[in-house]
Amino acid sequence: MLELRTWIALFVLYGCSGVVIAENGIELADVLGTTAPSYENGVLIIPRVDTPEQVGRYQDAIFQFDPQSNTWALQHVTSTQYNAPRIWSVDVRVIDDAFPIQVFLQVTGDHGCGGLGQINVRRSGNLFEVQISEIQLGSEIGCTADIKEFVRIIPLNVYRLNAGIYQYSVNGGNPGTFSLVKDNVFDDECGGTIDPADSRCGLIVSGP
Repeated sequence: MLELRTWIALFVLYGCSGVVIAENGIELADVLGTTAPSYENGVLIIPRVDTPEQVGRYQDAIFQFDPQSNTWALQHVTSTQYNAPRIWSVDVRVIDDAFPIQVFLQVTGDHGCGGLGQINVRRSGNLFEVQISEIQLGSEIGCTADIKEFVRIIPLNVYRLNAGIYQYSVNGGNPGTFSLVKDNVFDDECGGTIDPADSRCGLIVSGP
């Protein structure tokens, strides 16, 4: 069981990490939109927890709050360390004939009868790390040995990135690169950061 103060620290690190991590050049994004924790009736669900080694290393963590002991009890969590489909190929598609530029990865591979799970993306500097997990069926559920092919188109969040060369990897391998030929941000955007170079909004008119 986790003490309340321990849980609060975990929630800040993983549930609200966007503000803290963004300052270090790391951006978190979940393709399936499942990264936001949810709370209802004393049950807290964290769909995704990253580790330095793997995006989405732990998934679907469920905590039950006990008001009498003021603690959170971990009811369930899925480890995805070995739950990954086989990747055959990764092709990058850069759509730069319109603005803003868009980048997609076409991932082809195969999986067992459980199907695909979460698809998570993390950017650290110029590296996009993609992790595709595979759902593992319990022993009580019949599963044939059939292998099924899949193709997934995964968008990379490249808006607001500067021109340059970027890298990607899928499930810890399958590396590649792509280029942004120009800064991928509308000229109308300005300010909102602590970077002095971004203070280009012009004259600020104070209120009455």
